[in-house]
Amino acid sequence: MGIAFVGLGLGPKRHITEAALDSIRRADVVFLDVYTGMLPNETMELLRAISRRLVLADRHVLEDGVEAVLTEAARKDVVVAVQGDPFVATTHVSIMLEARKRGINCSVVSGISSYSVAASLSGLQAYKFGRAVTLPAEEKVEHVRSVYESIVENMSRGLHTLVFLDTKEGGLTIPVALSRLRVLEGLLKKGVASDDRLVVALARLGYEDELVKAGRIAELIASDFPAPPHILIFPGKLHFLEREALVRLLGAPPECVEAYEPINYGVDRVRRYIDVCERVLSKVSTLAKEVKVGDVLKVAESYLEDSKFFLNSGDLFDSLSAISYCEGLLDALRMMGYVDFDWKP
Repeated sequence: MGIAFVGLGLGPKRHITEAALDSIRRADVVFLDVYTGMLPNETMELLRAISRRLVLADRHVLEDGVEAVLTEAARKDVVVAVQGDPFVATTHVSIMLEARKRGINCSVVSGISSYSVAASLSGLQAYKFGRAVTLPAEEKVEHVRSVYESIVENMSRGLHTLVFLDTKEGGLTIPVALSRLRVLEGLLKKGVASDDRLVVALARLGYEDELVKAGRIAELIASDFPAPPHILIFPGKLHFLEREALVRLLGAPPECVEAYEPINYGVDRVRRYIDVCERVLSKVSTLAKEVKVGDVLKVAESYLEDSKFFLNSGDLFDSLSAISYCEGLLDALRMMGYVDFDWKP
């Protein structure tokens, strides 16, 4: 008795491990997750052939109807079979937690996940990926906007963004997904989905017709891809080896990669603060004759130079701290009537 969470790999049956097949054969009931992935006919036929009882489990069964799954697991050997790795989706973590609370034995058979495979095949360094997101099939603006904002957030931290495209209703395609993001770009204008934005497109990972390539959004929207499942990656800050991999391994235009810079609103904000402080210090008029006022202004100039140094070194936190001290000193002098200036040009 108990419940085993079994990963089925990328989709094609050749990616299913022997351990996964053994667990499925031994189980009294196999609940097959059919809403967090897409399985080809060959895999479905295999699972039907080797399972004693196969239940196609949609979101309702594995979330609202999970009581029935746990009731079975309390008296039978149950498998929850999931494309990829079973615990990439949070739904399955919730089921395991509830099973453990009830004293039900749990085991895990890990599978190959498109999450790690996509990062590996992209030529980008795996440890530099930020929070992954999913673009749903529904065309609601708030769904697209949340994905857009997540990409901005990751880019601002120099991180890559993995965007899974919904597999419902035949699956969302790369051109359609990019077109939706480009429409939102026209409203938000942050540069995430501009025509020249460099993106990695991955289609049907693990299948015979797998396709991975990098290019400008305008080019990828006009490209042909095999059928879903599809994935997108928006790069963050690129190491020189990543730049070379995108060109040599994924066919990205060299001039596009050479010119590529991620959006970084944190850096842009600090640069604006630096520019304002630099302008004020170059024009500030001293209203008092105290020598110490000049000394304080010199300290403020030192903080300005420190901020520039930290920013050029990639240390955004210390750069922001230094320029904040500079602003604070200038504001204090102005409030006490020792200097006169206006923050606005």
